[in-house]
Amino acid sequence: MTNDELYKRIMVMPSVKSAITYMQDSDITKADLGKLCKRYNIVIEIKVTKEKMIDIFVNSTLGVKLKKKAVNKYSTK
Repeated sequence: MTNDELYKRIMVMPSVKSAITYMQDSDITKADLGKLCKRYNIVIEIKVTKEKMIDIFVNSTLGVKLKKKAVNKYSTK
């Protein structure tokens, strides 16, 4: 599975928790995670474990999308 397919599959998931477990179960390397983070402008510290990297990536992509969706759902004029 390529990085683009992985990103698309994560972005349609209903929760951050399910996306994190999916990423941990997939066979993605730490180098591929670094490339994904660089592509989507996500800043990662120098010495980070793979699990922490997955957590940062998912929260920065899917987490932001779900937060905006929740705000727009309950915003009334």
